[in-house]
Amino acid sequence: MSETNPRRLKALKTKLTNLVNCVLNKAAIDAEFATQLEEVLISDSLRAILREKKKKARKSVFNPVAYLHEHDKDKLRVELEGKTDSELQLILRSEGIRKGKALKNIERQQMIDEIVLNSEHRLKQGSAFL
Repeated sequence: MSETNPRRLKALKTKLTNLVNCVLNKAAIDAEFATQLEEVLISDSLRAILREKKKKARKSVFNPVAYLHEHDKDKLRVELEGKTDSELQLILRSEGIRKGKALKNIERQQMIDEIVLNSEHRLKQGSAFL
């Protein structure tokens, strides 16, 4: 093993000290950040925190079928028009309409059309039993 160059070691120490000081300064002014930092450093719950964030992200995805059930098709279209392309892609993925690469070259209006058609189809599926 070769020895570490003292200059490089000093530069590394300075950079790491600056990083730690930056994080501590942020924690001093942001209580929520301080709490999150404490949870990550003190407990082994980092994976649990990440899982919880993913669950919240999934729950916050717009549900077009429920919206269509409460409103009509035109209002659903208007609601979808207000969404960003990223949000529309997330809806397509979460509803299982399209996956990964199939979303890259799809136009905005086509995404909206597919969401509306899929939502209508899923909403009418249960009507056969009435």
